[in-house]
Amino acid sequence: MGHYIEVGHVKSGARSSVASDDTWPWAGPTNVGAGTRELAGAVHRAVAMGRFRPVRRVRSCALSEVFIALFDRDDDGVAEVAMVKRIRPELHHVPEARRLFAHEAMLLGAFDHRGIVRALDSGHASTHGYFATEMLHGRSLPELVRRAEEYGLRMPLRHAISLVASMAEALDHAHGRITADRTPLQVVHADVAPGNVTVTYDGSVKLVDFGCAQSRLCPVERRGMPRAGALAYMSPEQCRGEGLDRRSDVYALGVVLWELATWSRLYRRLAPEQVIARIAIGAVPLPSQVRADIPSELEDVLMVALQPAPQRRFSSAGEFAAALRRLGGAEDPRGLDSWVRRVFH
Repeated sequence: MGHYIEVGHVKSGARSSVASDDTWPWAGPTNVGAGTRELAGAVHRAVAMGRFRPVRRVRSCALSEVFIALFDRDDDGVAEVAMVKRIRPELHHVPEARRLFAHEAMLLGAFDHRGIVRALDSGHASTHGYFATEMLHGRSLPELVRRAEEYGLRMPLRHAISLVASMAEALDHAHGRITADRTPLQVVHADVAPGNVTVTYDGSVKLVDFGCAQSRLCPVERRGMPRAGALAYMSPEQCRGEGLDRRSDVYALGVVLWELATWSRLYRRLAPEQVIARIAIGAVPLPSQVRADIPSELEDVLMVALQPAPQRRFSSAGEFAAALRRLGGAEDPRGLDSWVRRVFH
């Protein structure tokens, strides 16, 4: 869902001063960009979605739209702020689109982890084509990196390691979810990329989009739907169109950490077919070839995550997280939150 801002209270009818999503130059274009003002101008014509009243549209993609919305908490005239994701109107009657959209809502409703954005209302996704999640007080990872670059700052390695370890722990929770009858859901995120991560001002790291996810609840079938996943973060098996498991997400996490650690794109200025070819053969340079002061221990862990053969990677996101925690020490949100506030001072 991109960029979340803040959980808070505003009086009904008050104006909301929430910034829109921004694009990480590393992550490729989004659908917000220069058209944000035009998108925002259309929101006033948007109809309410149940108890949620749209205030501003902040993102539009092939399958859905994301709105900042208000909803009444109680009878005291105070409104809560949330994010509402709605299936695009022209796809509302397309069965496959509705199924994929409802699947994301079901998954968010099944998760209960501090590293995954919390669903507020997911019961209307299949019937009315929308669901709501909490607002997060923070910035998207692409926006954070872009702003740091503007000020000549680079994320310290300890923060990069902690950030990706937090992502891995959240994914390990998602991968391990089971149904009420103890059947594994077999969740695969399938789109682990910087644009789907929010860093809050208190140092928390949140995964915010499971729109491309696969699970036992939704067998893979995307005829007529956009290709799932950001190309630069796909695993070799995903590029080849093969079956995926949780180790595919481990590979994508490895790419995110490689880029944060080296502060550079892994696949810079390459055509899509060239990216696919490099991913397929496992052509990942050592981080130390890009940044000489990369610790050898970090490089060893990274290159395990980035093995082209799934069976040679970490067997789970939890195993990857544990290896990173051994390198970077215990989670230190206060250190990361101080750095985020410094970047956005």
